[in-house]
Amino acid sequence: MARTLTVREVRGELYRAAGGPAAAGDGQASTALLGQWFHDLFATLVGNDPRLSMEAALADAGGGIEEQERLLRRHVYRRLVGPRLPRDHAHLASTTAELLGFWKAIGDLCRWLVELRQEALRGKRRLEIACEEALSGEFHEPGWTDAVTLSGLADAVVRQPHQAPWCVVELKLGRGMPEVDLGQACLYYALLARTRGTAGDGSLALVSFAPRRHVKVFAPAELERALPRLKALIGRLAGVLPDASSAAAKPGPAPSHASPRAVPPPAADHADLGRRLLKVFDEFGAPAVLAGPAIVGPTFLRFPIEPRRGVKVSRIQGTAPEVQSRLRLDAPPFIALERGQLVVDLQRPDRQTVTLAECRAQLPPRDPLAGSSRVPVGVDLENRLHCADLSRPEHAHVLVAGTTGSGKSEWLRAALAGLLLANTPETLRLVLIDPKWNAFNDLAGSPFLRGPEALVYPDERDTNAVLDELVDEMEARYRALQEAGADDLAGLVRATRRPRPRIVCVCDEYADLLGRGRSERKALEDRIVRLGQKARAAGIHLLLATQQPSREAVKGALDSNMPCRVGLKMQKAIESRMLLGTGGAEHLLGQGDLFFRDIGAPRRLQGLYVPPDERARIFGGQR
Repeated sequence: MARTLTVREVRGELYRAAGGPAAAGDGQASTALLGQWFHDLFATLVGNDPRLSMEAALADAGGGIEEQERLLRRHVYRRLVGPRLPRDHAHLASTTAELLGFWKAIGDLCRWLVELRQEALRGKRRLEIACEEALSGEFHEPGWTDAVTLSGLADAVVRQPHQAPWCVVELKLGRGMPEVDLGQACLYYALLARTRGTAGDGSLALVSFAPRRHVKVFAPAELERALPRLKALIGRLAGVLPDASSAAAKPGPAPSHASPRAVPPPAADHADLGRRLLKVFDEFGAPAVLAGPAIVGPTFLRFPIEPRRGVKVSRIQGTAPEVQSRLRLDAPPFIALERGQLVVDLQRPDRQTVTLAECRAQLPPRDPLAGSSRVPVGVDLENRLHCADLSRPEHAHVLVAGTTGSGKSEWLRAALAGLLLANTPETLRLVLIDPKWNAFNDLAGSPFLRGPEALVYPDERDTNAVLDELVDEMEARYRALQEAGADDLAGLVRATRRPRPRIVCVCDEYADLLGRGRSERKALEDRIVRLGQKARAAGIHLLLATQQPSREAVKGALDSNMPCRVGLKMQKAIESRMLLGTGGAEHLLGQGDLFFRDIGAPRRLQGLYVPPDERARIFGGQR
């Protein structure tokens, strides 16, 4: 059976081999929020939304390129960027330079799209733009011990009117690296040849924005020269090179730890499920075709769908109950637009468990001075680990909700285990509030506890007194920040060259504490608000969990101070809307299937599982 790799893994190794962040080239750094905005805006502009797309903005526009660019930029600001600014004002206030760079990139993107559209209109040809193009291909070289299947997503693939090159659009705002650009172009060239049958079909252009548009055209001869080196890298990553030739073929330094589990290609039963899905659409008057192969995640399969002419997206979405019935699914499928592409998520018949051990290579190594602020949340369709970085404003405090059987307790344990693996007791301390008396028993006596009474049972110790201690510590740290001239905990550690532990306070059933009387509830909310507003810079963070995210538990004190949300399976749609701002969590599959919301729309991930024996070792201080 062929070995499997992802485009992300190969791209990451190209980056490491080229020297990593220290070797980054020209260009301006950006942020995760602005990068996500840029992806979303591009997909919306080239999509089919009758109100928000580029065609909607320019349908009746006259004038030249400059006038159309001006109209498109105005459309982007009024309809797409402007409405996002108030929601993320707190985060953007500290990233002024990055925001200006983002707007320059938007201007160059608008100019480029207008130019492409004009060329297509002059030639009376359709402009071909495919967002999140699924690419896959099999590689097998003489001497390899097995074939390698490589799969992944390109941000976008564009066929320019009247020109031979395929443009692979790399939607990044950060700095580029020439060696990585060549490797990526070669990678996309090889995959396009296998996915679209474009071998020998001219050059390939890589378009990026950093923030100015940069177009690099790679001639076929240049790509062919680089191909053997790329194949050697793929063979080494997949472990199919004979031992004798591995070192000679090695194109760069080996990764410091193992790669995450690769995304498998669609199996025969997965393809059959796609065909059955289309039959249901046809049966209920919403015909469609598959726009590409299924993307195989550990929990669900994502099928890209293209409605037949005249079929509205809402009509396909309305077939969800029939799809569930006909395909005998445990929950209705998710049918939604993802960056302009209609997708259908169906539960995987052979669902896989994702363990923390499989993702340990993606956790940061221990830093004895600074520690780590990253909390593992879950893996995406490409088995890439997503983390909440407590040091960032949008992740400073986390609110978690999920009903019985959702995997909430296991998620909390995996989050704590991930933190412990990347820290020492000198860089991390825990305060654990356990109203149920059974969530954190494995951590009793742990060296990571802030003190002998940091495992708190509210029936024995007043929770408000515990939070008062955290408020006092926060104020003391603010005085230390002022004396050191530092802005936050990381700056204080750098200035003093002494570790100061980040403090994470975890409560497994926050709603239980709120039901203990009006006066006690008011006192509790006051302390939560105070910590939520100021504690991040002092390195103190709240991770609160509840079974039912009711209005009493979520709104008010928590809503404005805890923007980072983890939503596992819930009982009612109103609970999902209360936590995430949208429905859908009531249809999750349980056992760690979750939505993660920080910036933008919630993302569906699969939470990690830590077996009891491994959990006991980690919580006991072993790695």
